Amino acid sequence: MRESYLLALCLTLAGALAAICLLFVRRERVLRHRLTRDEATGVLSQRELQRRARAWLVQAEGHARRGAFFLVRFEQYAEISAMLRAGEDKALLALVAQRLSLVARALGGIVGRCGLDTFTVCVPDVDEQGAAQVSTKLLEDLGASYELGGRPLIAVFRVGAALYPEHGRTVEELQRCVQVSMVPLKEREGPGWNMFDFRLLARQRDRQGLENDLRLALTTRNMEQFELYYQPVCDSASGLVEGCEALLRWHHPVLGSVSPAVTIELAERSGLIVPLGAWILERACSQATQWPAAWRVHVNLSVKQMNEDGLVQLVADVLAETKLAARKLVLEVTESIFILHYERHVKILNTLRAKGIGVALDDFGCGYSSLNHLRHLPIDWVKIDRSFISALESDAGSREVVSALFGLCQAMHLPVVAEGVETEGQREILKALGCRVMQGFLLGRPAPAAEIQALASAVS
Repeated sequence: MRESYLLALCLTLAGALAAICLLFVRRERVLRHRLTRDEATGVLSQRELQRRARAWLVQAEGHARRGAFFLVRFEQYAEISAMLRAGEDKALLALVAQRLSLVARALGGIVGRCGLDTFTVCVPDVDEQGAAQVSTKLLEDLGASYELGGRPLIAVFRVGAALYPEHGRTVEELQRCVQVSMVPLKEREGPGWNMFDFRLLARQRDRQGLENDLRLALTTRNMEQFELYYQPVCDSASGLVEGCEALLRWHHPVLGSVSPAVTIELAERSGLIVPLGAWILERACSQATQWPAAWRVHVNLSVKQMNEDGLVQLVADVLAETKLAARKLVLEVTESIFILHYERHVKILNTLRAKGIGVALDDFGCGYSSLNHLRHLPIDWVKIDRSFISALESDAGSREVVSALFGLCQAMHLPVVAEGVETEGQREILKALGCRVMQGFLLGRPAPAAEIQALASAVS
């Protein structure tokens, strides 16, 4: 009897001990998973990815193998996630990670999450050509539509690439290289990829210095470094000017004239576009008061300016101070402002139009607005991007695209302005398509305010 009791007790204790051991094993697995995997997406954590990448680099060096690191950035993820329903932000990230993992797994690579909106992909045994193919594949797969709650969503991704051993021999070096490779992508809209180049390091240092100079020029109110040039917008048949687009020029005290594209990119990246944009608006409106009554002044608005709460009041104040008639001001926006905060930005533009201010959709054909959205946008003109115009004479496909864009605008009863017209051949093709208003070097190059004023005086 006593032996049976002891046996039963031993069996009970053994069972309890086994259960405790199993519990510890499961807990250890959970802890190990949390340490090695990103909880939201299931891909490798940053720490685990670095550990595995280091091990792979040691092996690659010993066997003279090559490879590539890729940085994948989900553009405007924070803004998109703020618009999603509860839990959909995690579901979206999981879908992104799943697509990344499928590409990496097929190539024998690994994926890790290294930030709120960024992932790192490491792929062995690829050269520069192979890295280009991987980058293209990543963009194609990630750029396809996502289904969330029965609603489609298009996301924009950018990819930076760096090669082992050409660009770096350690994980830290390669990660720095892919970060630097992303810098030129900030100058472009939409998805894209870029390969690291050692010249980018010097360029990045130059950009940082320029950004500091730009900030100093604005914070010290040293506005004499800035000047507005104006490019005419003309009637294609008569050549008569109907308005001018204001274009910023920065005369650096040491470097001289800085590329407008570089200036605007720096201002956008640093947030300085808001005070700089306010100066451009006031200056352009002030100078336009001296122009003929029929001329309009076109001023570009960035996404950051559209996101400012006081934009409508700023425009109203500038018009009041300069005494420029609202009908003479045209604000140019791109389709990118409608990707996020669609309803808010539509409301702002409707308010501005109600005051008599015109709105033009710039770079049409290069953005992401759906046709359904496009039908309801509060715009008065559409400007077809110069990239479509440049190939009109040599490429039948470009002519078909431009013809289709004109047909779309005509169906929506929207006047069209063709940008970047540089040859007589382009003008004749556009006129045949029914384009009345054009802008480009053929009709007039950007010129200082004094030259535009002389032209205006000759017309008056």
